[in-house]
Amino acid sequence: MKAESRRRWLLEGIGGFVGAVVVAFIGYVQVEDLYWLRHRGEVATGIVVDRKVGGRDSWIEVRYTTKAGRTVTEMTSNFEGEPAVGAPIEVVYDPEEPDRMQAENWGLGYGFPVVFFPLATIGFVVAGTWFLREWGSAEAEDTSYPA
Repeated sequence: MKAESRRRWLLEGIGGFVGAVVVAFIGYVQVEDLYWLRHRGEVATGIVVDRKVGGRDSWIEVRYTTKAGRTVTEMTSNFEGEPAVGAPIEVVYDPEEPDRMQAENWGLGYGFPVVFFPLATIGFVVAGTWFLREWGSAEAEDTSYPA
């Protein structure tokens, strides 16, 4: 087997483990945000100031005022429906970190992140292990190295 092929197996194996770390980190951040919104979140009415609705990367930008009087403008992809620019929308925000918010109609359940992110992390670990195993077996079969 050629050196380029062995290098590809190694890089894909390492990429699998890097992917696992990235997905696990994103999952942790999602669950942490949900935790704080569930335990100390407050509801405010905001106004949609910009949006991109439809497709995989839908988002809205909302301006709202906290109970402490701070005006916050923040984007979120956690919303339901197709709110129009200028429409009022209820948001849940963290009073200790007001930029942490989502639309109130999105819900605060742990179901998706607790199922998806661990399974995706395991998938990346399995893929990384498989690629590294193939790299190891390709290296063992390689007879181009001098003895």
